[in-house]
Amino acid sequence: MPKRGHKKAFKPPTEAQRVRALGRTDQLNDDLRRAVTVNIDESFAPILEPEEGDWLSEYDEKGQTVQEFENFRKTLSRSTGSIIYIQPFGDFKSPRSPSLETIRRFSQLFFPGCQTELLPSVDLNPEMRQRINGETNQPQYLIRDFTERMKAMRRKRNNHQELFVIGVTMVDIYPSSRWNFVYGEASIDERIGIFSFSRFDPLFPHPSKESSQRLCTDDERRLILRRAVGTYIHEVMHLFGLQHCIYYLCLMNGANGETELDKQPLRLCPICLRKMSMVFKDQTYDVMNMYHELFELSKELGLQTEADWYRNRLQVLGDD
Repeated sequence: MPKRGHKKAFKPPTEAQRVRALGRTDQLNDDLRRAVTVNIDESFAPILEPEEGDWLSEYDEKGQTVQEFENFRKTLSRSTGSIIYIQPFGDFKSPRSPSLETIRRFSQLFFPGCQTELLPSVDLNPEMRQRINGETNQPQYLIRDFTERMKAMRRKRNNHQELFVIGVTMVDIYPSSRWNFVYGEASIDERIGIFSFSRFDPLFPHPSKESSQRLCTDDERRLILRRAVGTYIHEVMHLFGLQHCIYYLCLMNGANGETELDKQPLRLCPICLRKMSMVFKDQTYDVMNMYHELFELSKELGLQTEADWYRNRLQVLGDD
């Protein structure tokens, strides 16, 4: 994570800096080249100067060019695996929990070279360390106990096709006594992550067990789902080596809370899209099919803003 402290005010990159960050595109297949170069200003908003309290007002982010991403990928230990496991912890039966099957479907589309599978949910072990948060007066669980348990279960699976395992839970989590809370934590080296969706509910913290079982309105359901999907995809992309994006409004922007999180679009800017195409091989990365499938899924789920963007982008690219 970038260091907080005294820093120069963030200045949005210039057009020349965005072009430099993207790098060469002449060697790409035609669909991918068009996706990252055609009518960019019409489809992708550049990032703006941050407001007080925003991520970029508090953390130093230098940005990661496509070339820097490629260089970093060369330093990672190679894995022949292609399966992303989602490991639920605890109960996801509440009507206010996001659909894990829907998250799996989005994962399958954003990471087309991988197979995303849902593992059976495991109970929260009574021996897992927890505390009562002083602000919410609700229990929180220590992250390390989740990750150690996932590593133990991975050893038992002994599946050489496993790439990542992503733990998800509806309980609040914390990494150490110095932290109030975190949404999650991931380790590139260990290829493991754990994320909590508890704070994505606009009713959080629930004053009673009854409130946690209250049916969602359609707007609440879409909000909770959108936050959960965006956080899951964002964090898995970190495991692939992508850093926060400072070039456009993008799914890979940093966020300092739910308000800023809700400004992030469920799409990748040209630079981050180019990086993911490198993960899954440029010549076989079918960006048009991905856009079509994301349009259909967004429309099915009532995520109208996302559906409209994907439809419009396909029309701009002449593939509607």
